[in-house]
Amino acid sequence: MPTPAARVVEDDAPFRSELNPSHPHADASGRVDHPNVHPIAEMVDMIAASRAYEANVSAMDTAKAMAAAALRILA
Repeated sequence: MPTPAARVVEDDAPFRSELNPSHPHADASGRVDHPNVHPIAEMVDMIAASRAYEANVSAMDTAKAMAAAALRILA
């Protein structure tokens, strides 16, 4: 199981620059900077986090059921 994030670090990767002089946010040289976010990598991370959460919920439900069964046996 992956460990939780110890700290948040800002990504220093450069923005993706594109030449598009007609874009409303273009600079004086006609270049537009786009975010350096990779949607596929973000989706993979999100799916992994979701599955880890589901596994943790399942483990807690199993532990709760086992505790309840132990109490029924002892009662």
